[in-house]
Amino acid sequence: MSRSNRLDNAVDSSDSKDNIDASKLSRRTMLGLAAGSAGLAFTAACSPEGSSPSAATGAALSGNIQAPFKSMRDYVAALDAYGLVMRIAEVNQDEYEATALMCRARDQHGMRGAPCFMFDEVIIDGKKVKGPLLVNESGNSHAECIAFGLAPVDDGPISAEPFNSYRKARQHVEQLLLANDGEYPTIPPVVVEAANSPCKEVVLHGDEIDLTKFAFIQGNPADAGRYINTGQVYTRHPKYGVNFGTYRCHLRGPRELGLNSEPGQTGYRHLKAAQARGEKVAKVSIVLTPDPYVWMVAGSKMSFGKNGLVDEMSIAGGLAGQSIETVKCETNDFMVPANAEMIIEGEVPLDDLRPEGPYAEMVGYQGKVKDEVFWLRVTAVTHRRNPWLMNNFTGVQAGALMAAGHARSFMRLKQNHPDVVDFFPDTRAVGFYFVSINKTRPGQGLEIARAIAERDFFAKIVVVLDDDVDVTDHDAVLAAIGARWQPYGNLQVYEERPALPLDPSSVKVGKGSKIAIDATRQWPEENGPAVFPATNESLLLAGAPDAFANVDAKWGDSLRLWRAGPG
Repeated sequence: MSRSNRLDNAVDSSDSKDNIDASKLSRRTMLGLAAGSAGLAFTAACSPEGSSPSAATGAALSGNIQAPFKSMRDYVAALDAYGLVMRIAEVNQDEYEATALMCRARDQHGMRGAPCFMFDEVIIDGKKVKGPLLVNESGNSHAECIAFGLAPVDDGPISAEPFNSYRKARQHVEQLLLANDGEYPTIPPVVVEAANSPCKEVVLHGDEIDLTKFAFIQGNPADAGRYINTGQVYTRHPKYGVNFGTYRCHLRGPRELGLNSEPGQTGYRHLKAAQARGEKVAKVSIVLTPDPYVWMVAGSKMSFGKNGLVDEMSIAGGLAGQSIETVKCETNDFMVPANAEMIIEGEVPLDDLRPEGPYAEMVGYQGKVKDEVFWLRVTAVTHRRNPWLMNNFTGVQAGALMAAGHARSFMRLKQNHPDVVDFFPDTRAVGFYFVSINKTRPGQGLEIARAIAERDFFAKIVVVLDDDVDVTDHDAVLAAIGARWQPYGNLQVYEERPALPLDPSSVKVGKGSKIAIDATRQWPEENGPAVFPATNESLLLAGAPDAFANVDAKWGDSLRLWRAGPG
């Protein structure tokens, strides 16, 4: 069986088993279980050697793991049931231990193969600050399936980063899109009373508010300070309505936050429009640690539908398959997720801009100090008792779940170019887009590469490959580029296009050059060889069709586990 066929079979697999004692399961066996099985519950101890759960947090990680999840707590419990949570009693962030641990996890397991970390306590400025603090809650690709109640795909030895779980989740969302005329399904939110809203368990006003007491951290020694970098910032426009996007917020004091949104982002446009209207203050709310569906929508462009803007909370409900419960804020009119962990409310003085940064950006490089950035004066904070907070080590870990955000782009790409087989905007290397095609004519590869480079804001280097190349496998992609691509005549360079403002190589902010590359096997009509030779592996499969099955049966487990070492 070829590698590509093994991948196809893996994506189609959805085995489930009932009545199994999870405490006796290996992680490999657990990944074969369907998370959506009725009544399926697990109890998992996820404390690594040298760590232990802290009873002080009251953060139980056991329970029913059936999706959809009303809260991030339920979702993390499901991750834990699959063995994807590493819980640590205490981490010293004055020594940047959490940052270094996430870097080590990525080094060893890749951006999409590392676990979720849960720190019960964090040392900040010499003091123990109560958590828990969640890191990399969406990073492992198996989480893409778990969020939708799908059984993760056990890739076995194929890859340390389980991208077939990502593909399976993406396929699930694509089916939702196809059933809804190409648009994300929507289910309107429902309003619940404050008394029934976990985010209102504690309500703080005025001098009661001190955000510095919570487990918000400085992620990098060169950063300007402690940051709240996973908050969904709610803004309003009189014509276009409410938007929420994930923008970093510099924690400057008990009741002051720097509010960074890049030019071109919706929140920034809303605030600039209010400024242009002559308004002096804009009301803003920031939602921290919502359910996974609101979280995935906040980091995407899903709200842009064929007929204009679509309510983002309704899209989150459509992805969840149930309405998101919402509740009114204390000091403004925003309706926010009732099951979130914390809500920060405030007002932005539109005529008083202040410096912000530097900050370790998502592309993996230190960003610049910005001279004039909006900021927030906090007017109220509501939160759960013992709130669970999140931090993102930008440039090191992945952001929110990505399959849902990619699904519509992939679907539309296939509609416009039916020979497209796979598509991957590579979050491990921001700006790279890899596409595989079933090539049927000369010039097709470059045509598709150009279409993506010209239309997609984030696409900087677009590489089109043959359909036998796994676009998530860096080794396979590099090998194909090295062996199949002739640069002359098979690329197009764009001198200046709209581009990611955070790109450290850009001279003009928001503008940059791009390249479209056809790395498919070049045909004679494209100045390629008269006969392109077959790969060695394909000849092995043709000449010894049972070889892989034989070695897998004899030594598969030994080969897979050899890194474990003695004991």
